[in-house]
Amino acid sequence: MSFISHVKINKSLHRPIRAFTLIETLTSIMIITTVILGPMTVANNASTYARGTKDTMTGIYLAQEALELLHHQQDSLYLRCVSQTSNACTPDSYETPSEAAWRYFRIRLGDNTRGPSCYTATNPAGCAYDFIDMTSNSISGIDSEDTFPVKYSGTDERCLTLSISAEHLYVCKGAHGTGAGFTDTPYARTVNIVSVPTFIASDQDAERQDDLRVTARVSFRHINGYTKQVRVVEFFHARS
Repeated sequence: MSFISHVKINKSLHRPIRAFTLIETLTSIMIITTVILGPMTVANNASTYARGTKDTMTGIYLAQEALELLHHQQDSLYLRCVSQTSNACTPDSYETPSEAAWRYFRIRLGDNTRGPSCYTATNPAGCAYDFIDMTSNSISGIDSEDTFPVKYSGTDERCLTLSISAEHLYVCKGAHGTGAGFTDTPYARTVNIVSVPTFIASDQDAERQDDLRVTARVSFRHINGYTKQVRVVEFFHARS
């Protein structure tokens, strides 16, 4: 005897499998990409912005340093002239010691025996210098500030860019920053000075009393490939 079993198949248990549509697939990819790449993009942009901010702040500090080095020159001459402790300052017959200090300061910035003038009227390219050049100090700290500072043209290869010395000073790459112990930087710095008339005196040259408008510019290549420039302007006046 044969037995035939009749099995009733429940069709509801065997529904056909439906694949993802193209739109659903693209949506899933977009969600996964956003979740993974979103934070990475934000982190990368934040890193780029931080690097750009750091470069800009360094440029501002280097421009300010150029002005502070000029203040150092002015103050050193003023103290020497007023205290009359140095032969570097000899007032004219009609000058006070402070007026003589201002005159010597202006002469040093325009003198071209140890580099070009910093005055825009005679040298539109401006001048360049570093801590060692402007203070007349060697890296070892030997003081000889009675001497004229060394200046370079803004287009001179000796100070076209700055490098960092082993003593962590920003110095002219072509003049000081070569060989071991120096680190190259992308920064270039120039200074332009314009004489600003103040008043006319009958007993002395009016130009000697002019104020000075000093502009320090620092340029560097930004992380995005573009060259950026920061500028700091300050007015210098004769001490009373």
